[in-house]
Amino acid sequence: MKTKIFACVTIAIIIAFVTINTVYLDNAITELTDLVAALNLDDENALQNANDVFENFKDAETYISITVSHDDLTNIEDGFAELVGYLRVEDTEGAKVVKNRLINSLEHLRRLSGFNFDSII
Repeated sequence: MKTKIFACVTIAIIIAFVTINTVYLDNAITELTDLVAALNLDDENALQNANDVFENFKDAETYISITVSHDDLTNIEDGFAELVGYLRVEDTEGAKVVKNRLINSLEHLRRLSGFNFDSII
C-alpha cells in the first residue's frame, strides 16, 4: 500500500512541476514573440531594439535550456544573429524575412514546450 501511495504522490509532483514549467515557458515565449513581432525594422533604432530583444532571449534561455531541446534554441539564436546582421547592413527586406522565421521558430518552441505526455516522461 505504501508503494502505491508513493507512486501516486510522485506522479502528482511530476505533473505539478511540468505544469509550472509549462506556464513559465509559455509566458516567457509569449513575451519574446511579442517583442520580436513589435520590432519596427524601418525604425532608425531597429538594430538597438533587436539587440535588446536578443538580450531578453539570452536571459530567458538560461532557464528555457533546462527543459527544451538545445537544437531549437540554437536555431532561434541563429535567427537573432541573422536579424542583427541584416539590420547592420541596413537590409530591411532580408530582416523582415528573418523576423517572420524567428516568430515561427518561437511559436514552434511554444508547441514543443507545452504540456504533453512526453514532458511528463
